[in-house]
Amino acid sequence: MKKKTLVLSGILIANLMVLSAQSLVRSRHVLISAKKGWQDSGIKLKKDQFYQIYARGSWISGYGLPANGPEGSGKGTISDNALVGFIADSRPQQLGYESYKREILDRIIIIRRGGLFKAYQKGTLWLGMGEWSGCEECDGSVEVLIVLYD
Repeated sequence: MKKKTLVLSGILIANLMVLSAQSLVRSRHVLISAKKGWQDSGIKLKKDQFYQIYARGSWISGYGLPANGPEGSGKGTISDNALVGFIADSRPQQLGYESYKREILDRIIIIRRGGLFKAYQKGTLWLGMGEWSGCEECDGSVEVLIVLYD
C-alpha cells in the first residue's frame, strides 16, 4: 500500500510541477443540464493540455431515485449518473450502449466533483450526466468551472 501511495504522490507532484510551469489561459463557467445528452462546454483543448474542473449542484436521474450531485450515486461505475466528459471534434453521437462501448467508452473522463486532467487528444470538451443520450424524466443541473492552462 505504501508503494502505491508513493507512486501516486510522485505522479501528482510531477503533474503539479508541469502545471506550475504553465500559465493560466482562461476559465469558463457552464451549466450542465440533467435533461440533455452531451453538452458543448465551449472549451477547445490541445493534446496534452492541462485543465482543472470544479463542479457543484444536484440532479435527479428519475425513476424515483434520490437526487445526487456530480459525484453520481457512488456506485463507482461509468453509468452511475456522475458528471462525465469526452473530447471530440464534434458532438458524440447519441448511440446505444454497444456502440458507446466500441466507439468512446474507453475515452470517457470520469469527472465527478472535478480535479486536474490532461487532454488525451485535441478537440472540444463535451460534458454530461451519466445518462449520455439525455433523460426527459431527469431534472436539475450542475455548475461547472473549467480552468485551462497553456
